[in-house]
Parts: sequence; C-alpha cells; structure tokens
Amino acid sequence: MAVQPAIVELCQTVAGDLGDVVPAIVDRIRREVPGYQAVDRTEHEHAVTLQYEGLLTGLITRRPPSAEESERARELGRRRARQGLAIESIIGAYHVGYREMWNTLLSRVGPEDQAMRSDLASVVGTVWMWIEQASSAAADAYGETVRAEDALAHRFLGTLTAGGPVTAEHTRMAEAFGFDPTGDFQAVCSPADAWRDEDTTALRDQVRSHRGTLMCAVRDDLLIAVLQSIPATAFVEAMRSHGSRAAVGVGLAREGLAGASISIVDALEVLPAGGTGEVATFERDWLIATVRPRADRLTALLDPCRRTAQAHPDIAETVRAFAEHGFSLTSTGRALHIHPNTVRYRLERWQELTGRDARTWAGLSVGMVALDLPMTHTSS
Repeated sequence: MAVQPAIVELCQTVAGDLGDVVPAIVDRIRREVPGYQAVDRTEHEHAVTLQYEGLLTGLITRRPPSAEESERARELGRRRARQGLAIESIIGAYHVGYREMWNTLLSRVGPEDQAMRSDLASVVGTVWMWIEQASSAAADAYGETVRAEDALAHRFLGTLTAGGPVTAEHTRMAEAFGFDPTGDFQAVCSPADAWRDEDTTALRDQVRSHRGTLMCAVRDDLLIAVLQSIPATAFVEAMRSHGSRAAVGVGLAREGLAGASISIVDALEVLPAGGTGEVATFERDWLIATVRPRADRLTALLDPCRRTAQAHPDIAETVRAFAEHGFSLTSTGRALHIHPNTVRYRLERWQELTGRDARTWAGLSVGMVALDLPMTHTSS
C-alpha cells in the first residue's frame, strides 16, 4: 500500500528540519534516561540523526530497517556497552526517541486535519516495526559485547594475578578495555559471595559514569576491580550504595601493568584485615598485611601485648589513642576523657606488663601490631 503524498511531504519536511528537531529530542532523552549523561553530546546527536533519517525514509517507503541500518543499530549497541550504559537505558532511549519523533510528526498536523491524521495513523505499524527491529539489533549486539568483555576480563585478570613480565598480550588486552598501559592502576577487591551478577553489572555501570576506565569482574571467590583515573573512594561509595556491607580491600595506585598486578596483590593482602562493613587500604594497613603471613613466627613477640590487652582493655585503648593523637599525653587524655596523668600511668603500666615502652618506636610498633593482628592461638 502506497503512502499518501501528504505523509511523504510531511516526512521530507521533518527530515529537512532535523538540525532543529534532534537537539530538543536529545535533551528529552538525556533527562528521562540519566545514564546518557555519560555519552558525548555531539556523538549522541549524530547517532539520533542517523536513526531519524532512516525512520523517515522508512515511513515514506513503508519498509523496515535495511541491512546497513540494522548493522548501524548493532554498532550503536556495541558502543553503548563499551561506554558502560545499562541495557535498560539503551532500550529506554529508543522508546523515548521514537515517541518524541512521533509527537513531532503529530505536531505538524493541525487538529482539524482529520484526513491527514488518519493517513498518519496508517503508518503507526511501520514506526513500531522500526522501534522493535532497531532496538532488538542494538540489544543483541550489546549482549554479545558484554559477554565478550566478561570473557576478556577473566583472561585479563588471570594474566594480572599470575604476575610475571608484561607481554604484548597484556598490553593489547589493557588497550581493549580502554586503559593506558603506562598509566596508574589501582585495584579494589571484595568477597564474591556478597555480589549477585545483577549487582556487579549495576555497580560496573554506575562507576563507569565517572571519567576514567574500569574493569570489574568476579574471579574465583573474589570481585576484583581495576581502576584508572577513577578514585577508589568513588568505587567503594558505589559498592555501599548498593547495600553491600562486605569487607573491601584497596591496593595502592601503581604505575603500569606491572603496577596493576601488584595493586591487586595489595588489595588481596589487606582484605582479611577488613571485617564486615570495613574497608582496609594497603596505604594504611600495609604493616598488618605484611606481617600476617608470618603471624606464627611472631607469637612469642606479640602475645604478651595481646594477653595484656585482653586483661586490661582500658590500658590497650590508651596505647592505641596515644599512637593516634600525636604521642601527646594531653591530646590522648582529651580524646579518652581522662587526665594526662592517668594516660602516663597507663603507659607505664603497659610497659610493666608487656616489657614494651609505648613511648618508643620499637615498643609502640610491637604493641600496635599485637593489637591489630588477631591472635591465631593461645600460647602455653
């Protein structure tokens, strides 16, 4: 069935006005689908313009998307996946965009022109055909890209956690994720059993709204994220926003792919230091992470302090506060709401019971490690 000449003229007129029509519709998409704020505005307008040029031509000829137009939709799905948009955002953008184009066509027809409105209603089926086929093509390509990226992420994490020299394959995989192989990397990890697949996807999509590059995947029993130009604090905040109270380990920011491997080791080593809901960072917790594997050898050194802390928690609290408040009796007393003389007495008592003087580095370091490193067994 041929399209009425009036509809052909209407579509041609709107096609000629796309330079004015598209920006307003893109505004609407970006308001209703917030994820699109992460998409470059110029690139977004260009993609929408191509979609409308195809749709208006399709309405004139009453045809579905061509093979070229379907491939363009697939490429858009792949690109949006790499940009970290959620699939719901992509489908939502298609529906908002096509809805607004239909409203644009309706607005060009006067309410009194019932014949024209009837002619326009006759092409509704073609519009829906375009929505269905274009969005389906984009969604299929999006899914393929996400699955391929997940497989690549596992390979990439495998090469990073294996250590060893950086190879050309490492560099190619890093560049495939958009990383600068020579830049700084920082790793974050958390127990995988605290994260469902949909939570991991939502977390990845949320953090990708930041400027920077992210690779996040579950490997073995851990969720591991590798960040570049995204603050680790932003990633941890996003984790908490999803309701997770799991422990988190954060590695140091380190240079290059070799540094990325070491940052993952950092994060893994400090993770046990973080209890439920706690965040352990290698920058702050490196000492405990370093000595933990040697805890058995240190038992004789640490247990006098541990036993004293168990028997006299007020004295142990004072030692910790003394370290945290500039080794000042006055500041420590103010923090604990006790007299500075009481602080002095407790430090002296600690020395009597443990043989360690908390007013010296050697004595304080042993005491702090003993307080922070859990006792694995009780000495006889």
